[in-house]
Amino acid sequence: MKLTRRLAATNLFGMTAIGTWLSAPLVAADKSGKSAGTRHCLAVYYPWQADAKFDYDYYRDRHLKLLADLYGKSVGKMQVHKGLRKGDGSPPAFVTALTVEILSMEAYEAAAREHVAKLIADVPNFTNIKPTAQIEEILD
Repeated sequence: MKLTRRLAATNLFGMTAIGTWLSAPLVAADKSGKSAGTRHCLAVYYPWQADAKFDYDYYRDRHLKLLADLYGKSVGKMQVHKGLRKGDGSPPAFVTALTVEILSMEAYEAAAREHVAKLIADVPNFTNIKPTAQIEEILD
């Protein structure tokens, strides 16, 4: 998968905080009983903070490439969103948000169990922000 400045997103592993990314419930399968046709994505949010540092070039060119390489065919399209401001002009709620299409939840979960620690270890190379991540259902 080719990553470009327009194609990349911030939502990685289905975890709620970087410190808890390795716990089993965060990569557990959806037990909601939804149909097999339900689509999911990983969403990763980097909350705004006054001293935020975020290297978008590293994130796009190295971190998301690492994610794509480690997770292989379990993931698809990635989109990175850079927060600019809220409607009232105040700082954005999130500096960056990522969405990653999950093509196979089973394969994604297997990859997460094996590789999530490598991705977490890479976070300090591009930001000082503690991300929050979750698995989301795509409704449209």
